[in-house]
Amino acid sequence: MPYAARTFLCRQGCSSRIQPQGICMTEVQKGPGFLQQTSDGSDELSVCILILCCKIINFHLQKYLKRKLFPNFARKIIFFRHLNMTYPRHRLFAGIILLVSTCPISAQTSRILGGIATLRTEMGGRLEALPVLRLGTDETMEVSFDEMSHDYHRFVYRLEHLDRFWQPSDGLFFTEYADATQTEVPIEDYTESRNVTTLYTHYSFAFPNADMRPLVSGNYRLTILADDDELRPVAEVHFCMAETAVGISGEVTTDTETDYNAGHQQVKFSVDCTGIPARDYREDIYAVVLQNDRWDNAVCGAKPTTVTVRGVEWDHQRALVFPAGNEYRKFEQLSPRYAGLNVESVGWFDPWLHATIATDEIRRNYLTYEDQNGTSVIRNTDNMEDATETEYMITHFALHVPEPFEDARVYLNGRWTTGGIAPQWELSYNAGTQCYEGAFVLKQGYYDYQYLVIPQSTRLPAPSALSLTACTEGDFYQTENDYRILVYYSQPGARYDRLVGTALLKKGAQ
Repeated sequence: MPYAARTFLCRQGCSSRIQPQGICMTEVQKGPGFLQQTSDGSDELSVCILILCCKIINFHLQKYLKRKLFPNFARKIIFFRHLNMTYPRHRLFAGIILLVSTCPISAQTSRILGGIATLRTEMGGRLEALPVLRLGTDETMEVSFDEMSHDYHRFVYRLEHLDRFWQPSDGLFFTEYADATQTEVPIEDYTESRNVTTLYTHYSFAFPNADMRPLVSGNYRLTILADDDELRPVAEVHFCMAETAVGISGEVTTDTETDYNAGHQQVKFSVDCTGIPARDYREDIYAVVLQNDRWDNAVCGAKPTTVTVRGVEWDHQRALVFPAGNEYRKFEQLSPRYAGLNVESVGWFDPWLHATIATDEIRRNYLTYEDQNGTSVIRNTDNMEDATETEYMITHFALHVPEPFEDARVYLNGRWTTGGIAPQWELSYNAGTQCYEGAFVLKQGYYDYQYLVIPQSTRLPAPSALSLTACTEGDFYQTENDYRILVYYSQPGARYDRLVGTALLKKGAQ
């Protein structure tokens, strides 16, 4: 009997179970999961009936959710997630349908819309893919980018409040969520590059500032616009302003609903809601959990498993089981004159400098070394004037894969890959070299990165795409990961979603 659901086929020895054909089946399924053929085919009719029922239910649920309940954001309905369904002889499987609400399709990550390069948001000198600032404090983030010339361009930024689904909060006026001297604030801090082969002008500004600051908690978007003949958006920066109205405590465990000390990690946490007048904790509280600030595998809106007098708990919530991944790969290129860490070669090919990263291999084991969970640091050999005296290089990546992944695409990923899973970060397969290859214009420095695999049918750009690490990086419970928890509160009658608390949980190597 053929496999009954569409899957990824990995022939590279990743950590999933090996089938008799030598094909390694990864854990992600769309539909009722993949089925093994029974020894005598006696359950074939039951299997086919179950599959048909699941597909019908899946179709109608997605149609109903799209048209009636949540028109503003995308969902994934995953049947039997992380569950390899088997049908041993004389055994009847009791099907459980798991509905997981995932994050909105509109980009929650910072992204470049055109005309600039190296968009970064930093707090305390550290790159943050999703900056979270505490409301009512003097915390700031620094936003910076490069315009690739020495010509003067006037840039301004505009602020917008968003709901928990990262859609505009239509119920609020600008003056209700922002204290500003003007709605479009000019960026006045800019410096031309020096002693580099590629000319650029570096722009930066701190936010909040005297010209504009948020007044309420929640999600926000800063839109950066080029003010030429007309206003033209060139970038978007997404960030959060958080209150401390609730207490959040939790842990990351490798004893998961899926396996024990194997390839997954599970987040368990509780929220003390005594500081807010919630009417129904289960309905009024909305939680988002991010692994290493990645939106491609974020879990949004998973329902709490327990409601107490003081709040809510997510204790045995299968939706909060994450593939553990592996430690990030890394390279460092500080000089145009010699190759750096994990860099094979560097050279000048008019009109660009080129750096070739050492060819990567598929990982079959957990690698015990320190990484920075996807960050990057812009710097040069002298570590001076890094923002304006650091070269741009076309950086070449290659992942050796003897045969291309079936029905799948491969993407480069890190906190610095603005826009999430997007076409500009895709690698293409070269049959001649048996590698997935890609070349990207990057500024010199240190970079953490990994390779992600997603279904061929996924529409892009899709920050909430269903991505995999199993086939390229492997999934190992020892991996050090950060898990960020965002807790939103929708007060009855309120016109916006409050971000009432955040927490950062760490899973350390054992």
